[in-house]
Amino acid sequence: MSPELAVAMIGLFSAFADGEVSSDAEAYALGEMVSCIDLYSEYTEEDFADLGAEIGSLINEAGVEAVVSQAIETIKDEGVEEAAFIIALVVLVADGEVPEDEQEFIDDLRQALRISVERADEIVSELFSEVEEAEEEYDESEEE
Repeated sequence: MSPELAVAMIGLFSAFADGEVSSDAEAYALGEMVSCIDLYSEYTEEDFADLGAEIGSLINEAGVEAVVSQAIETIKDEGVEEAAFIIALVVLVADGEVPEDEQEFIDDLRQALRISVERADEIVSELFSEVEEAEEEYDESEEE
């Protein structure tokens, strides 16, 4: 499994972490995050469509659990744990809610990717302080 496929797979599964079909916000967040990562810098829309088809095919052949396990191993082997974790975080919070089952999913993912609690907290702080700063800048520009 390629690292591109593995990271996209984790992002996709994070959209379903609450047991519901992903919202438009989660799907948008996944697309935006994936397109910003260096792994996908040369991907075209057709490449992304092929990636989605490959994910579907793998799930049909091997089942969800086997594919997720393989994705996690690939991510660890390729050293892209934090990228996968960040994508999962952004997708999970995109709809503005993080219920208990999503919190459990992200903690299980953190453990599977061997990211320490301390590093996960740093990532969350960095990620969401940037979002808050951008929102503040937007609010200030609206007032002018």
